[in-house]
Amino acid sequence: MICDAIVLARGGSKGIPGKNIVPVFGKPLIAWTIEAAREAGFVRDVIVSTDSEEIAGVARAHGARVPMLRPAEFATDTSPAEASLRHALNEMCGPDKPEAVLFPQVTSPVRRRETLAGAFRHFCEDGLDSLFSARLIRNYIWRNLPEPQPLYDPHNRLMRQQIPAEDRYYRETGNFYLFRRESFERTGCRLTGRTGFFETSDEEVVEIDEPDDIAVAELMLERLARNLEVHPIQM
Repeated sequence: MICDAIVLARGGSKGIPGKNIVPVFGKPLIAWTIEAAREAGFVRDVIVSTDSEEIAGVARAHGARVPMLRPAEFATDTSPAEASLRHALNEMCGPDKPEAVLFPQVTSPVRRRETLAGAFRHFCEDGLDSLFSARLIRNYIWRNLPEPQPLYDPHNRLMRQQIPAEDRYYRETGNFYLFRRESFERTGCRLTGRTGFFETSDEEVVEIDEPDDIAVAELMLERLARNLEVHPIQM
């Protein structure tokens, strides 16, 4: 299956000015996502959609293709990602469009080397139309209603290991998405049709939204780098 990666990187970040190219553990933030996509083993092309010439230059320096700048209408604070993905597919991928799209998010720079490859295998082998990264919620969950309601039986509190798989809750981490182009073009949604998820590690849950998040991401990246040095992975 031909798969291209589309990376969205808007220039107007307010929480962290210049967030997409801010240095994180020795590299511009966007470089971690571009390099992960390039090294995944199944991605034909890495395309960056941005409205910033500066981000475009950094992206190209790290091996991504930036055919054009994203129009301003798709680069506002309220522009949905789906609109930018559609623009990239229609205007930036060229006539030989991919069958599937990997959409890794720049704000999640921590990815184990085997994660994206494993997710793509699951996506193909299970015949999915879409897939998202997820992490098991390890706590006991309550709904915040006028009177808080548990999503488990407090009178029969099971240990985490005893909870049946069908009763476990997972959260969408936003690290990456995979979807079939045809399904996306038909519905306009990244998660549609037969949908599955791929569970990631705790490190890969880190998202950079505030300045303090950078230090956490750097700790996780350093840990992964150290583990790779001790236990190199054969791809």
